Amino acid sequence: SSPLGPPSLSFLSSERQSDFLRVLGGSSPLRHPLSKDRQQVGSSPESALEPITNSAGKVIMRRQKTARGEESAYGLEDDTAAGQEPRLLLLLAGKTGAGKSATGNCILGQKHFVSRLGPTAVTRTCMVGSCRWATWDIEIIDTPDLFSSEVSQTDPGCRERGRCYLLSAPGPHVLLLVTQLGRFTAQDQQAWSGVKALFGDGIVARTIVVFTRKEDLAGDSLQDYVRDTENRALRKLVAECGGRFCAFDNRATGAEREAQVMELMRLVEGLVRDHGGAPYTNDVYSLAQALGGACSEERLRKVAERVATRVQKQQKLWLLAWLWEWPWIRWSLGLAILLGTVALYQQISRYRPDDLIRSVLRL
Repeated sequence: SSPLGPPSLSFLSSERQSDFLRVLGGSSPLRHPLSKDRQQVGSSPESALEPITNSAGKVIMRRQKTARGEESAYGLEDDTAAGQEPRLLLLLAGKTGAGKSATGNCILGQKHFVSRLGPTAVTRTCMVGSCRWATWDIEIIDTPDLFSSEVSQTDPGCRERGRCYLLSAPGPHVLLLVTQLGRFTAQDQQAWSGVKALFGDGIVARTIVVFTRKEDLAGDSLQDYVRDTENRALRKLVAECGGRFCAFDNRATGAEREAQVMELMRLVEGLVRDHGGAPYTNDVYSLAQALGGACSEERLRKVAERVATRVQKQQKLWLLAWLWEWPWIRWSLGLAILLGTVALYQQISRYRPDDLIRSVLRL
């Protein structure tokens, strides 16, 4: 087993575990089913993880091979078996180098994702790590650089962003925005804008801010740090996300790691309960579900096209909003409206009332 230790829910009381499971699954049909090719066959949390390459070339961490001979691309199948265990899907987001992969490993208690220090991004494609906690399944999707201003060059056709949608369909329960403590920079702000452009503003209500390098606090209060920071952009982000944040030391082990996961899972539990156990969804996720019967390449092409349309529309709206923030833009627009109104009045005043009526009727 991993030196990090197997994941558990020992930090939640039995009553809180029951409440959480009831929200996720309950006696009603599960609202976010675990697709067949992602099911955890072994019930033991110590069962070995192994990388499986599916037909789209994606590596997915799975407990054991299923009895099926061929993997279904992106895990989108219509024939989901009834009575499956509750599935909780967490999506990691943030700028390159923020520590997304290491945070995912720490949450799962297993080294699923490649994580190391370096000048360039380690994660090149979306990957799924999964494990079984108590009686429910956790899936974490690690993402490459899908949210920076450079993504239009690295992913011009939105194919990797489309894969992210397909892997996380029918939608994540929670998005974890990872940022480094004390280093919320312009790149982090761009990444957050990219998240909202990709998934829509509605994802804000599903977001928890996760600070890495908790050890840099040296025992000080995270709440005090967030409250007293002079970084206005960071304060705005935390407020926008409803004050949901926590911190991780991704090198922590044992009880220290468990305490970190406990704090995060309490925030996750609150979000899941607030939304009735339903995953986040939008028009792209709806399309991905509707295309469940199509071939994998056709599904990816159509989803990528929808993503590109969504991103372009959002970028135009942001450009208008950014321009409106400049006072001289507003002043120039106001002056143009005033001059146009004066010119229109002068034009109209040339007509006698009866001539004006006839001109209008001819239009």
